[in-house]
Amino acid sequence: MTLRPILGLAALLCSTSVLAQSITPQMLRDHVAVLASDAYEGREPGTAGGDRAEAYVLQAFADAGLQPGAPDGRWRQEVAMADHRAGTISATVRQGGRSTSLSPEQIAGLGLSSTTAIQRAPLVFVGRGDPAQMQGTKLNGAVAVVIGGTAPEAPQVPAADRNAALLAAGAVGVLLIAPPTAPWTDVAHSYASATIAGTPRRPDFSGVVPASLAETLLGRSAADLRKAAIAPDFRPFRAKATIDIAATGTTRRYTTANIVGMIPGAQRSNEAVLLSAHWDHIGICRPEGAPDRICNGAADNASGTAILIEVAKILAKGPRPARSIYFVATTAEEKGLLGADAYAAAIADTPLKVVANLNIDTAAIVPTGMPVAMVGRGLHPQIDAIVDATARSIGRKVDTDTEANIMIQRQDGWAFGKRGIPAVMATGSVSDMKRLFAYLDGPYHKPNDDLAHIDLSGAAEDADLHVALARALADPARYPAN
Repeated sequence: MTLRPILGLAALLCSTSVLAQSITPQMLRDHVAVLASDAYEGREPGTAGGDRAEAYVLQAFADAGLQPGAPDGRWRQEVAMADHRAGTISATVRQGGRSTSLSPEQIAGLGLSSTTAIQRAPLVFVGRGDPAQMQGTKLNGAVAVVIGGTAPEAPQVPAADRNAALLAAGAVGVLLIAPPTAPWTDVAHSYASATIAGTPRRPDFSGVVPASLAETLLGRSAADLRKAAIAPDFRPFRAKATIDIAATGTTRRYTTANIVGMIPGAQRSNEAVLLSAHWDHIGICRPEGAPDRICNGAADNASGTAILIEVAKILAKGPRPARSIYFVATTAEEKGLLGADAYAAAIADTPLKVVANLNIDTAAIVPTGMPVAMVGRGLHPQIDAIVDATARSIGRKVDTDTEANIMIQRQDGWAFGKRGIPAVMATGSVSDMKRLFAYLDGPYHKPNDDLAHIDLSGAAEDADLHVALARALADPARYPAN
């Protein structure tokens, strides 16, 4: 007779406890108001604003009750960076007794040294730059030529993999033949600067030429080269022409850091669930005289950093998990996932085994009530099932399609996933592609991605979801991670 009231009271107490721990939009807003303020100048790594962001996150992790978790036992995992910016460039293609000078509208690129001087370098066409297709190819002193815009069944090889293979083969430079439909101004601008973390794993010079120049370089049209590059039996070939390239540039070197905190596991301390969010943004993004020069990065990704901090607070105050839980606020995501890549590389040689990565990025672009969708759905069925069950258990709907997988390589989870670590991003922000692309085509990387223009109600729901997901994934009984 007393069982029903007792159960009712227990349920009420449990519900009250959960509500007391819920992360509210205001909790997140308090962090975003600081991190996305003009005082932080857009949080570009290697600037005063970036340094302020690092210090803020470090103190927030300490205040949350985390322990330092970087591979060397500190809060900061330092990452040496170099920002390279192009200066002047000229090039000449030589074949027999004929010389063809290239104008700035025909070549763009930069070297990693202040002065690049390539003379009479052979031109070798390497197709898509697939390392498997280049096995045994010697490129000593050559400039490798790569074709862009290949077919869906033979997609472009990731630039990092391609460049590392070209460097290992001895290439002194790489030239991309741009897709014929790509606007030259945009293509050239993308080669005006590069940021590299640690030791460069690419040839000294990287550049791009329009498709119309393919015959001048290689004696064959871009369409013909593209067809050859996607053939299963493609092999690199040497052109009859050589190239001279002279370029200047500047380099700024600095040190930034991933901020890492952790909760040690009670049973399996060397197994870890890793929650990540990048603290950086793109800094001062408009020229002097513009009415608003700062890209504050409120949604991208002060919102994700705020979630990381608030989730850490709740988990650190709760019972110790069986597995360790790590919180990594990564640097230089906007420069090519460089911070996440540096962290993933650093832990590869340690006893720490990351059994799952939950990345959090751009959470503040949808209201409350959005279904939970995933970047990475279908790649890790065990995690899919846990995300779905966990979301439903806290009253969230689930979006089970794989539309959001187009974002896999555009967020920090890729740095872990490509190394075999199960990585997903579970959020309402990718459940509606129209909303997502409205953000990407609108305030993304613009000054109006600021506190006044974001909705943190959906982000708060995602924060509560990550508390529950971290607990589930840190429990070997619920997630064996075989």
